Amino acid sequence: MGTPTATDDLLESTERIFGLIDAGNYEALQAMMTTDTAAVLTREVVLGIWAQAVADTGNLTGCCDTRVELPDGTPLAFGEAAHGSLIGHTTLECEAGQWIGRVVYAPDHQVLGLLIVSPEHGELPF
Repeated sequence: MGTPTATDDLLESTERIFGLIDAGNYEALQAMMTTDTAAVLTREVVLGIWAQAVADTGNLTGCCDTRVELPDGTPLAFGEAAHGSLIGHTTLECEAGQWIGRVVYAPDHQVLGLLIVSPEHGELPF
């Protein structure tokens, strides 16, 4: 199974990713993605979804309740290491509402997927 990976940097990375999206800095975000992920989550897709979120709830004012989870939803404690893919989860605080932001990380911490959903979401794909 190999050596477990430290996860502390994923807290910061998760918040940074949504800051990059909010700033429209797709190039920096793309550099964090796998090639396959960037082929699906293009500039138009990512920034288009975020533009709709901003239209609905206003500009991003910050992130809170950021955590790292195992794929089954089990939260990891700060400093805890883990094997395999991990999920970064944060609440995106906007001027007039909130969104839930989720990032799937590969074992090497490259981005495999992004999700922006309302807090009232149903079951999520990750």
